[in-house]
Amino acid sequence: MRLIIDLPPEIEDLLIEKAEEANISPQELVYKLIEWYFTKKKTDSSESREFMNAVNEIATEKVNNCKYSDGAYCSLEALEDIFSDVEPKKISKYRCLFCVYYVDKRKEKRKAEIADLKIHEIAKLSAKYLFELYGDKLGYRPKPVGVQTGVKPEKIEKLLDW
Repeated sequence: MRLIIDLPPEIEDLLIEKAEEANISPQELVYKLIEWYFTKKKTDSSESREFMNAVNEIATEKVNNCKYSDGAYCSLEALEDIFSDVEPKKISKYRCLFCVYYVDKRKEKRKAEIADLKIHEIAKLSAKYLFELYGDKLGYRPKPVGVQTGVKPEKIEKLLDW
């Protein structure tokens, strides 16, 4: 493939100077510039596209899950704007991305669920341990399986034989 490029004299002089500094011919310099442009642009675009997709995803997640966000305004910024004449600004997901006051409201729900779960498990274990240690002294005697459920052992055997 052959390309012909008409360059203004000022750019041509600069191109020749750069080629002399690099100790290559001007044609080779142009060829390397074109090659660099297309390979660099190809690699940069995929990386920058991937980066921007991640940024958009994280920023949107922060806007939707921030404790101080109602989806339209940041309550912290609105509180600061109450005492001034400035109108509160709508949430910008890119400003939320770098917000130092971000608190994930999902974490509090998870912490409460985990805390309740642990308390429940501890209560079960402690009750089991108490009955193992002090069940005889307290007069606790477990009922047979059929009596607890209200199903007689004959019915259980009948159901198993079907």
